[in-house]
Amino acid sequence: MHQIMTLTKELCDIKSGVVCDGNEALFRRIGDELPLKIFRYESGQRHNGWIVPDKWSVREANIYKDDKLLYDGTVNALGVAQYSRSFEGELDLETLKKHLFSIPSLPDAHVFHCNWLYRPWENGWGFCPPHRFVDSLKPGKYRVSLKTTFEPGEMLVAHHHIPGKSDNTIVFQSNTCHPHMANDGFSGTAVMIRFFQWLSERDNYYSYRLILCPEHLGTVFYLRDHTASEIDTYLAGVFGEMMGTDGDMVVASTFKGEEVIDRAFRHIVAQTTTKHRFLGFRESVGNDETVWEAPGYEIPFVQVNRFQTHSEPFWGYHTNYDNIDIIKPELLEEFFIVFQGVIELLENNVLMHRKFDGLVALSNPEYDIYLERFDPSKSAIRDNEYNNKWGVLQDSVVRYFEGNMSVLDIAEKHDLNFFDVRQYIQKFADKDLIDISLQQIRRTPAQRVALEESK
Repeated sequence: MHQIMTLTKELCDIKSGVVCDGNEALFRRIGDELPLKIFRYESGQRHNGWIVPDKWSVREANIYKDDKLLYDGTVNALGVAQYSRSFEGELDLETLKKHLFSIPSLPDAHVFHCNWLYRPWENGWGFCPPHRFVDSLKPGKYRVSLKTTFEPGEMLVAHHHIPGKSDNTIVFQSNTCHPHMANDGFSGTAVMIRFFQWLSERDNYYSYRLILCPEHLGTVFYLRDHTASEIDTYLAGVFGEMMGTDGDMVVASTFKGEEVIDRAFRHIVAQTTTKHRFLGFRESVGNDETVWEAPGYEIPFVQVNRFQTHSEPFWGYHTNYDNIDIIKPELLEEFFIVFQGVIELLENNVLMHRKFDGLVALSNPEYDIYLERFDPSKSAIRDNEYNNKWGVLQDSVVRYFEGNMSVLDIAEKHDLNFFDVRQYIQKFADKDLIDISLQQIRRTPAQRVALEESK
């Protein structure tokens, strides 16, 4: 299936993070698929309270009791809470447990604890052992030897840009900061990479940009360095993750809702699968749409994923169980198909401008556009509801040719498939009854108080 699974596994095999040496290898591998422009942000950079963290490494992460080594946090990549500070000392069991993070319902899993990456001022430390290990600990004294290092590094952000006839751009984004994780991470990245390879072979009206970066932090600093005029070229976007495990396909709307990007995703998803949910802004398991929609940017962003509950989006969420084995390739393929459909819709959502007055005899062989309604003299089988909808559309369609109603408007009003309606409308253009023009996506300019025109 477009080799999405193979690429997902290869990306998962590379150690990545917010600031991590492995990010160089990660983007080299992605660069084999798509040419990338890399942006680098040094540790310590600040913006609106956000801080690019230092590069963090674990040298030793041991827990002892009676001089016996009970736990080595370096064995598993998630064995130590991310961005933990060093600690040496002796603790009783009650105090030690305050620094052990585990999930009782997944007794053998290691948790991905990442809060301190985004809050480096908290100076915390901890281990992420399996809950079964935590339960096995007996009262008494424990010795902890946790040695970590912090040194200046770089956070990497990458984008791939496909220019279209227009500079106005639609953005797709996925994250790269969850080490070795497949569903909440690299399966979505792989889907978008394969999708952009397909997109690059099209003759597009809009420009398209794929952005791959650590969630929140990457987007915050990436947009910080945009000029106001660059921000204005972004029409809309989508953040995608958690695509490959069981659950409804979920579309969370833009902040305002009812933007063209909202309507396009709703229409295509509803046509693609019956297992879907449409939610409001941030009612899903959210992500970087909050950055894009922030005041001063206000770029309409939808968020797509599959999740079961907010507390447990999928089995193995934020643990080492989130690996390639839990991914279902057919579910990734379904998102690929949805992305294709959304772009085909946006690139073909035309307005109609009539070149005639009065009622046209559509059944005349000169036009041959008439859709037969049920006629008992010709058929004993009554038309179904779908055919009746087409009959109503046919009787109304010529009133939609004033240049103010798009194909998507018509499809939504009559509860019909966009592409079927678009094909029908094309017949009128082919008979020179109408001219058609693309309904260009527009957005309301953001209200800015601090964004400079140039950096």
